[in-house]
Amino acid sequence: MKVRRVVTMSAVIAAMMQANTVEAVTPMIWKQDTQGAFGKGEAESVSITRDGEVRLGPTLTEFGDTGEEFGWSIARDSQDRIYVGTGSEGRVYRLSGGTSTLLFDSPERAIFALTVAKDGTVYAGSSPGGLIYAIPPKGEPRTFARTDDQHVWVLIADDRGGLLAGTGGQAGRVLEVSSSGEVMELLKTTDPNVTSLIQNSNGTIYAGTDQSGFIYRIEGGESDVLYDAAEAEVKALAIAPDGRLLAGVMNSSGPSAKHPPAVPNGPGRDRKKLVGQSVIYTIRPSGSGWRLWDVPAPSVQALSMNGDGSVTVVTGGKGQIFKLYTDGTHSLLTTVDEAQPWAFQPDGKGGGWVASSGSGQVFRLGSTLAQKGSLTSEPKDFSLVTRWGRLDWEGESPNGTSVSFESRAGNSEIPDDTWSGWVKVLAGEFAMRDARYAQYRMTLSGNGKQSPSVRSVTVSGLPENVEPIVIDLAIRGPHEASGGNDSGGKNVGRRTPPPNEGKDGWEITWTGADVNNDDLIYSLHFKGRKEKTWKLLEKELNGNKYLWDTESAPEGNVLIRLTVSDVPSNPEDLALSSKRVSAPFVIDHTEPVVRIDAVEVSGNGTVAVKASITDATSAVKSASYSLNSGKWKIVFPLDRIFDSKDESVSLNLSGLSSSEYTLVIRASDTRGNVGVAKQVFDFK
Repeated sequence: MKVRRVVTMSAVIAAMMQANTVEAVTPMIWKQDTQGAFGKGEAESVSITRDGEVRLGPTLTEFGDTGEEFGWSIARDSQDRIYVGTGSEGRVYRLSGGTSTLLFDSPERAIFALTVAKDGTVYAGSSPGGLIYAIPPKGEPRTFARTDDQHVWVLIADDRGGLLAGTGGQAGRVLEVSSSGEVMELLKTTDPNVTSLIQNSNGTIYAGTDQSGFIYRIEGGESDVLYDAAEAEVKALAIAPDGRLLAGVMNSSGPSAKHPPAVPNGPGRDRKKLVGQSVIYTIRPSGSGWRLWDVPAPSVQALSMNGDGSVTVVTGGKGQIFKLYTDGTHSLLTTVDEAQPWAFQPDGKGGGWVASSGSGQVFRLGSTLAQKGSLTSEPKDFSLVTRWGRLDWEGESPNGTSVSFESRAGNSEIPDDTWSGWVKVLAGEFAMRDARYAQYRMTLSGNGKQSPSVRSVTVSGLPENVEPIVIDLAIRGPHEASGGNDSGGKNVGRRTPPPNEGKDGWEITWTGADVNNDDLIYSLHFKGRKEKTWKLLEKELNGNKYLWDTESAPEGNVLIRLTVSDVPSNPEDLALSSKRVSAPFVIDHTEPVVRIDAVEVSGNGTVAVKASITDATSAVKSASYSLNSGKWKIVFPLDRIFDSKDESVSLNLSGLSSSEYTLVIRASDTRGNVGVAKQVFDFK
């Protein structure tokens, strides 16, 4: 037995580094190792088990072709001869030995229901006439019963030569038809159709409807609603060995509080996404039920119990056949390619026959394994143009079996003619052009009895290295609140200075980004606005914040340049970087110069004071005065607004008595520097 194992990360990186044009060290690893991941691909003759393994599925071969447009119903007799009811001509065919024989051509458009009695008589329910025809093994077909409804959707033959029928049109009904063709109503529902019907070994009948999603129970001549599904149509029913009822429903109207959630069967379950999906319910004889499985298909066409308690589930949409287990887990058995499964006839061995509504074909689901199958992965988006490394897989390949891989790549989300052709993956190495998207196709080969298995597939790629960028760069000076990007020291509000921030402390913050998800490192430079050379402030910064003590920096307009580099994740000669320069801001160490120019004493107890305030670098922000160390009082400039480096103020001190006074005028600039002037005068 051959075993393949996933290559280690260090080996992947080493292999990439040997290339002459390597652009980054960190590869992107795409690993698929779950049922959900493999299930996103296109399977052909392979099974995806509930454990997440890809194996060869059961054989699925064409059993026969009626040549009609639709295969609506299917049944078999004791000799494994298959009968198919078709549309749009309403005919019944017998398929046997690779040949198709027309048994009956009804005057109606469709045969939606078929069953075979023990004596070999085939019963066919027609639409829109609502007739039931009997087609004996020998003799001419005849009208067996009139239902007085428009449609006969399902027929079950009993042991007494009679029938049970689910009908519809104006009202969905369950009818009992005697061996002589007499019709008796067992149930009349409020819904227009009875679309599914099954009978237990003790004679209990269950019927599903198509508008309210009701499941009725008919027992001892009495009927009641056993379960009310959230979805509209109960398409298929099956009875488990322990007496539980399984119901396949579809056309969801959304989650409902009266319906408990399904048994957990994997991550990512979101009941809000159930609209439009189909569901399998499990229902106890008491009427308690819950969602067993949210089927990844728009419709459930058929359910069939297996001897081990599992259920074969045939779905529409992609045309898939699943095996559902009692705990809610499932395996994909196979896919009916290019056909729309509509009806299923089990063979009692886990296989059966599938009638297609896309054609009159019938397919045979066998009990042996297909000798060849494939799984084509979903296209994987690596975000950037990528240099491909290796493909490795883990699994088993018994003697006489094999697993091979092909790959292709392109730059469109959906593969088209612009993609490269499929190329064999030899020794794990891709032979594809650089591209953004990649896809693989695995092919499994067996001998009909044994199958290889694949548990995981790992694809490594090296996205093109792109330079990192600086998204924002903000400078915040002393006594300023956090502002916008590249604030340049704009005063946008008051704040309390952070710890360790003195009069000359400036806070520089930034945000960097890299589409390669590389580790980043930063450096800071500064220069005066009129200077030519950048001076290093700090290098090899790992965070996004720096506190600059500008006490030793020259005054004036200053610029900050931030450089971001992806060198921690790349060789130095291949690393990329980018820069961003801040808006200019002002460094100011010097306090305003306050001069008391004149103190003029008048005789009415008033003193007129004139003062001037000058700042070499910043605008004057405020001024106030205090007399004899009293409370500070705000004073405005002569033009009523502080908005320049040179301001003049005037104030009148009134109500003074004869004494000596000390006047102090204080002014501050926009950088928080404070200047003071003092004048002592006598008032007589």
